[in-house]
Amino acid sequence: MILNYWYAIIESNHIRHKPVGIKRMGIDLVLWRDAKSKVICMVNRCPHRGAALNLGRVKDSCIQCPYHGFQYNTEGKCTLIPCNGKNARIPLGFEVKTFSVREDRGFIWIWWGEERSQLPELPRFEQLPDSLDNTAEASQVWDVNYARIMENNFDFHHLPFVHRSVTPGVGTLIDPYHVEVEGDVISTWGQLRQDNDKSAEESPGWFFRITVIFPQLTSIELSPKLRLLVVVTPIDEDNSWVAIRYYQDYVRVTLLGRLVAWLILMVEFKIFQEQQDLPVFRSLQPKKE
Repeated sequence: MILNYWYAIIESNHIRHKPVGIKRMGIDLVLWRDAKSKVICMVNRCPHRGAALNLGRVKDSCIQCPYHGFQYNTEGKCTLIPCNGKNARIPLGFEVKTFSVREDRGFIWIWWGEERSQLPELPRFEQLPDSLDNTAEASQVWDVNYARIMENNFDFHHLPFVHRSVTPGVGTLIDPYHVEVEGDVISTWGQLRQDNDKSAEESPGWFFRITVIFPQLTSIELSPKLRLLVVVTPIDEDNSWVAIRYYQDYVRVTLLGRLVAWLILMVEFKIFQEQQDLPVFRSLQPKKE
């Protein structure tokens, strides 16, 4: 995976009192919270005998290995080997690699790359509000290569074909179509309209705007009141973690607004993704870009 970027790897509300094991970027990770509720992320392997640390527990702001009770602090340093006694010196080599972590906008982010004295700010879409009121999100694991999903996020051309059962009457011509690239941000916008020899002014279609913050975040504006955020993180070469969050402005009463966003989200996952996009994704050759 591309180095020296922040990556969202899991929803914040999935990390509570017990350690959680996940796989991202081909590495098994464990996430847990210390006594101050700060999220810690480290390699999910005790250096003693290789046991998975997520099977252990959090004790005194340390994670305790389930096998022999070795304890590792928030910096990954071993602080206790029970069988040697609480006052025994810790031999060299009993350390677990940790990652710089941020918790923001409902996600846990890790810095994937070279450690620095000062890390860059987290990536952020200016067009999306910081508030999560009137939003809904969910995530899934897809058996599709990360690059294949990211390239599809740019692809509005497939809408009238893959999703024709739920977008009847949508045209096939993309005109006008604009692209701007500024650093790690790629923006595209235009109209999907009928191919009827008329101009966009004479025969307007469905306006869209897609913005990608390389390498994992996509914002898609489907209407002035409906946007979605797509987060794609590789698990390994064949699988990806995909999180989708809808922002809607049709209803602004918080509880009802979240319900509306959730209903839209369920249509996205259960129909657009599971029944329509995923079968095509799985058929693509080659499977890896």
